[in-house]
Amino acid sequence: MLDLLIRAGHVITVDEDRRVLRDGVIAVKDGRIVGVFDTTTMPEAPEPALRTIEAPHAIAMPGLVDAHSHAGHGLVRTMADDLDAWMDACSRLYLRGATPEFWYAEALLTASERLRFGTTTALSMLGGAGDTIRSDSPDHALAHVAGVADVGLRTVVVVGPGGPPYPKETLNHEVPEMPTVVRSFLADQLGTVISVAHELAGHPTATLATTFPTLTHDQAADAGVKESAREVVALAGRLGLGIVQDGHTRDSVHASSDLGLLGRRSLLSHATDLQEGAIDLLSTSGASIAHNPSAIFSQYGRCPVPELLEAGVTVGLGSDATAPDRSADMFRHMFQLTRYHRADHRDPAWFPPGTAIEMATIGSAEALGLRADIGSIELGKRADIILIDTDRPHLTPLSHPVHQVVYFATGADVDTVIVNGEVRMEGGQPIDLDMPAILEDARTQQRLAFERVGLEHPPERPGMWGSASYPE
Repeated sequence: MLDLLIRAGHVITVDEDRRVLRDGVIAVKDGRIVGVFDTTTMPEAPEPALRTIEAPHAIAMPGLVDAHSHAGHGLVRTMADDLDAWMDACSRLYLRGATPEFWYAEALLTASERLRFGTTTALSMLGGAGDTIRSDSPDHALAHVAGVADVGLRTVVVVGPGGPPYPKETLNHEVPEMPTVVRSFLADQLGTVISVAHELAGHPTATLATTFPTLTHDQAADAGVKESAREVVALAGRLGLGIVQDGHTRDSVHASSDLGLLGRRSLLSHATDLQEGAIDLLSTSGASIAHNPSAIFSQYGRCPVPELLEAGVTVGLGSDATAPDRSADMFRHMFQLTRYHRADHRDPAWFPPGTAIEMATIGSAEALGLRADIGSIELGKRADIILIDTDRPHLTPLSHPVHQVVYFATGADVDTVIVNGEVRMEGGQPIDLDMPAILEDARTQQRLAFERVGLEHPPERPGMWGSASYPE
């Protein structure tokens, strides 16, 4: 007997043939998709199911996949959009104010937001980038994983060392009245990676990747940097981990190539204003790119997504997390993707809506090394499926599902979310989540973390009203 049978008005499969089925049927058993039909190909007597979802006015599609974000940002987004103040807050909070309870509360909050918006899988760096990744103890990463798992979503958590010099200093608040300074060397931080890898072995919805800071070509010439990078690459190889690097720009791809960090399990975020020859390095090495069109980094420079795709480089779509001025709503980022490149080329022909959906599903899944299991509605894949309610004024009449998903739908239109064949949200309401308690815990953990580092919410930024631009 089937576990679940879904009948939807339309199914955007993102399969190899990019089929869009009218009056589609999806059969699920043991957490995997065992049948995908339309009314003309469905067996006359499909196998009985324990449960059937009838959704004649819904679009079914794969759960969205966020290829790049940052754990912790959900509790820092209220620091507004003064970038310098916000980055300072991140560094202070993640390294000196955060506790495992902080990471757990933030993971619950952000995963709940993602659930509401139909994102079933996300990569999350444990903190900011470079030296703000929290890698002195496995407890922080495991708390993040526990929070996401309690919501029922998938996570790829990224933990790894900062660059030399060492040691790095963090604060441990295990005894609240007596915080202790922790000094961790490269070996200590790599030991954290090993511990987390062992804890997550066989985990049904969480995987681990590691990281190394993104550097310029000159910085990569340092002997200590080279040795540290070699150790990271060797460890990633032994444990079978991907290597994630944040904030690539200009000559940093060349630097990573020189350090041996590029390979088929490498994922580089942003990739703006790349130096000549960088795309060839990415294509030859098999490395992937996480494009974040809504991120501040994408306002400083251009990510050459058309050229990357033309060169055969895998490109996934990312949110860059929920701070300081972004949302976890991947529908917004799909829409922004089309505008970003059309404005750049001054041509509305760039980035058709089907390509936007590909990047937010199968493209991101491939970038995370998960294409075999998620990213499309196909036989044998995990049943990560969302249903978009089109019985709404802005989605009616429904004449072209692919266009309307990208141009008109938002995360608020997601009605049902299924992960691993289990219904995690229905009727826009999460299943088995105490949302008031999640929200209150987020407020509490933010307040406590702010108090630990003496951080206050900033005053209103001068120039917010009546100006075309903030003053310098």
